[in-house]
Amino acid sequence: MSTSFSLSKREAASKVYVTQCTAASDVNRRPHTTITDHHFNQTVDIIIPTDAYESIAGLSSILSGRKCLEDWRYYHVTAPLGYFFKPEFLNQYIKKDNCLVLSLAEIDTEDVYCIYEGTLRLSLRKETYERVGLQGKASKFSKSRFIVEINLRSTNFLPGLKGFDKLIGALDNSPLRHPVPFLICVFSSGECSSSPAILPDYFKATAYPQSYTRTHIPDAVIVPQLSPIKSAIKLAEPSYHSICKKDKEGYVDEVVKEGLLHILEWTSLLGLESERIQYNKTIDPLLSTYSVFHDENVEGTMPFCTDNITKISIRGFLTTKMTKQIFDDLLQYLPAKSWATMTVYGFQDAPVSWASEEHSYLMGGENDYAIVIKPLELGDTARSLLAFEAVGSNDSHS
Repeated sequence: MSTSFSLSKREAASKVYVTQCTAASDVNRRPHTTITDHHFNQTVDIIIPTDAYESIAGLSSILSGRKCLEDWRYYHVTAPLGYFFKPEFLNQYIKKDNCLVLSLAEIDTEDVYCIYEGTLRLSLRKETYERVGLQGKASKFSKSRFIVEINLRSTNFLPGLKGFDKLIGALDNSPLRHPVPFLICVFSSGECSSSPAILPDYFKATAYPQSYTRTHIPDAVIVPQLSPIKSAIKLAEPSYHSICKKDKEGYVDEVVKEGLLHILEWTSLLGLESERIQYNKTIDPLLSTYSVFHDENVEGTMPFCTDNITKISIRGFLTTKMTKQIFDDLLQYLPAKSWATMTVYGFQDAPVSWASEEHSYLMGGENDYAIVIKPLELGDTARSLLAFEAVGSNDSHS
């Protein structure tokens, strides 16, 4: 079951799309497409009960950090865009879908370039676009910005053919010829698609491992019942007055949304290591009135448990293949009675968010997602999941 709603009633507000699903969902649907269609990732935060982490650390090279430090690499270079279309790079990486490239610039005020799945996407200021001479279209979000998209795997994109020569000519005779900073992730083809690969020497690149940190939170945190529908039923039965069936259905829908937002907020506070969700900490209500779905003095609120937790953070430049491997390891090795959360943060200045959807910044460039993995309950054939997609107001993803 999928539920989509906006965080605000204003049409231009940031939104959160929620999907309730199972781990056995079709790979062409959420939550799998939430992961595989989100190209540019800079941070993955995993929250897991400490007991569960200790039982799986020896089984997963990713969750223990070995994969990040030994195999997963990305590069930082300062180079002209044209370097990526030299034969050494074009044939080895772009033609084979073995690279991810993102320029480091501000999407609202500068020219931004990226390469993903064999596609070159240029998000250009109007003055740059007029000088480049490539065919594009106006941005959905700004009259002073244009989008150019080129299929680099097209049969017409080869040296000596019109499509290739036109692009190279545009790069040599426009502002695109100037060196700019890039992040690059290149990897070998085949099953070990994230193993180290080497850039051509002319890039003069600096290689970095993905940063891996692990933190054990000393104080137990409150864990609510991670079931928004059950929570809605419990919370949507006011005893102080009766309401008609039609109104009650609308009321239950609103409470379901409120319950889902509570879970998302709880997930965010986990990532922040907030004292507000720690069991033995008291926070002045003048600072925060947030409650983790329970109040011991209020009848009818949801049951809860407590857990000591471990936070794993992986930072750098992560491809969809990497984030999918992290997710698959969580599902494979997580004990049946344990829960976990995985939150992935995208680059706010990337020109795309999910799939090929145009992305911009304006008031907030969020393009992030969080997946809550519930414990396997008696009778379940697959784990239940909640997938949240946080989308900024200047984003055509829906």
